[in-house]
Amino acid sequence: MTRHFRLRLSTALIVVAALLTNPANAQTVIKLAHDQPESSTHHQAGVKWKELVESRSEGKIKVQIFPSSMLGSGVQMVEQLQAGAIEAASLPTAWVAPLAPSLQVLDLPFLFPNRAAAYAVLDGPTGAAILEPLQKVNIVGVGFWESGFKQFTGNFRIHQPSDYQGHKIRTMPAPVIQEQFKAFGAVPTTISFGELYSALQQKVVDGQENPIVTIAAMRFFEVQKHMTLSDHGFIAYVFMLNKSFLDKLPKEQREILLAAARESTLYQRDLIKKSEEANLEMFRKSGMEIITLTPEQRAEFEKAAKPVYDWFAARFGTEMLERVRQEARAHAK
Repeated sequence: MTRHFRLRLSTALIVVAALLTNPANAQTVIKLAHDQPESSTHHQAGVKWKELVESRSEGKIKVQIFPSSMLGSGVQMVEQLQAGAIEAASLPTAWVAPLAPSLQVLDLPFLFPNRAAAYAVLDGPTGAAILEPLQKVNIVGVGFWESGFKQFTGNFRIHQPSDYQGHKIRTMPAPVIQEQFKAFGAVPTTISFGELYSALQQKVVDGQENPIVTIAAMRFFEVQKHMTLSDHGFIAYVFMLNKSFLDKLPKEQREILLAAARESTLYQRDLIKKSEEANLEMFRKSGMEIITLTPEQRAEFEKAAKPVYDWFAARFGTEMLERVRQEARAHAK
């Protein structure tokens, strides 16, 4: 081997080593976890975020998506996010609320009259204020995806609050949601989302609440005979990033992640609205009975839910609650 060749080889190795060790050329891997199946709008939005991030970072950031609670329950995913074992997650507010009680206000029943009011609150300063406490536990709440308005389902008909008397109803671990069903006379029972289908099938619980798209994606309509269109609660999903991870990224990459998240949010919301009518038709064809509350019946549910607001105010005060209610009313259309 000639001296000239050895010199060229040595130079080439130095260049390769520099490329491998230079942080500017290293690839950052982001693990994004969520609890919905691959057919869901949440997963489609996650794919959208992945495509935007990888394209705009010119391959410097790679996103791996773990759907369907592959990395654990909602509580476990939040814990992993907080610890930095995963870098991103999209989960219902109820799973995140134990770390930031301000989020519990969004789980109150009959809080938002429609989507326009919900978006106005969530996308503005009030939504940012609700998410802000997450930073104290090493999480950045980037924004809100959604599952839409929740509906009641059961293996029994639901027309009025008293229909719930004595029935075991699956809930997430959010105290606000559990208090809601207690107010109706039901027995709230916490069950992991991934185990809910079999729990309904085996009649471990008699009913549940979820938005139309979730009932379709998880095929709960196969194991529930009746649905009541109640629009009683809005399920917001918090799109989150690990704060320590985000803070260490170059400013340009941070901006890519955040901008892509905002675009994915709008994309996901549009998908949900388009799919709801088609899903309802599928439910009807499957033999599920669909009941629509009359204004009088809805008023009866709202009255029955009032103790939940009293319970919330006694524990968390009324400042954020009144702020959200006033903004929701101002944007109701």
